[in-house]
Amino acid sequence: MNFTRIATGIVITSGWLALLFYGPFWLFWLTFLALGALALNEYFTMTLANCSHQDKITGIILGMLPLLAAYPGKPEAVSAGLFLSLFFLIVYCLIRYASINSDTSELNAFALMMRLGFGIFYVGFSFSHFTLLLALKEGQYLLILLTVITVFSDSFAYYTGKMIGRHKMAPAISPGKTIEGLLGGLGGSIIGAIIVSILFFPEYSLIKICIITIFLSLIGVMGDLTESMIKRTMGVKDSGNILPGHGGVLDRLDSLMIAAPVLFYMLHFNIISF
Repeated sequence: MNFTRIATGIVITSGWLALLFYGPFWLFWLTFLALGALALNEYFTMTLANCSHQDKITGIILGMLPLLAAYPGKPEAVSAGLFLSLFFLIVYCLIRYASINSDTSELNAFALMMRLGFGIFYVGFSFSHFTLLLALKEGQYLLILLTVITVFSDSFAYYTGKMIGRHKMAPAISPGKTIEGLLGGLGGSIIGAIIVSILFFPEYSLIKICIITIFLSLIGVMGDLTESMIKRTMGVKDSGNILPGHGGVLDRLDSLMIAAPVLFYMLHFNIISF
């Protein structure tokens, strides 16, 4: 048993609950601003290892714009922040085009723009939706629901896969994941979501909760596989080492950061309601 991992998990869980229930909105925003900066640093450290240091710094700065724009709690502000990020990214790459061939970088200007642009979208834009979710009515309960779904899914998938996993789910991307683990994760996420629903959404249909949970759990798996694909392509095991026993910020939040925008827009466009 990895006691370091367990201890770190307890600290993270305690801090997360304290932030949601007792922290003011501005503190939550600042927290995810800091987490976003760390995640952007991890992403660009992996994907731009052989590029100029200024490319990495530029990516982090531009990736922060959607996170900064999330403070009013309005999706249109985040969209504007994302557009500004991508606009200045184009300007930056046009300026860099003439000199990039003389750098030691292995990327051409277009490949550099794609890696920077995906990082801005994948990390900066996705992270901003944690703040957008909190700004909604009962936002802290929605974030707890989302967290429980992904944590229970990850935990049940891991132990189910360890015990009875036989059939590989995506061997080229993540050899350790199995179809049996996926099914165990779906079952675990449903159990966790029902508990949260009883506590915080007692009037909501459990059948609808289960359907939403299965969908969000599958989205979380996709987010997990996305980061695994990036790490395998870049030849790294963990995105970072800031969280003892867990790796980096991206390693811990990879499932949540894709599921959060999906949940937000399902609520925003009244596909579901709580």
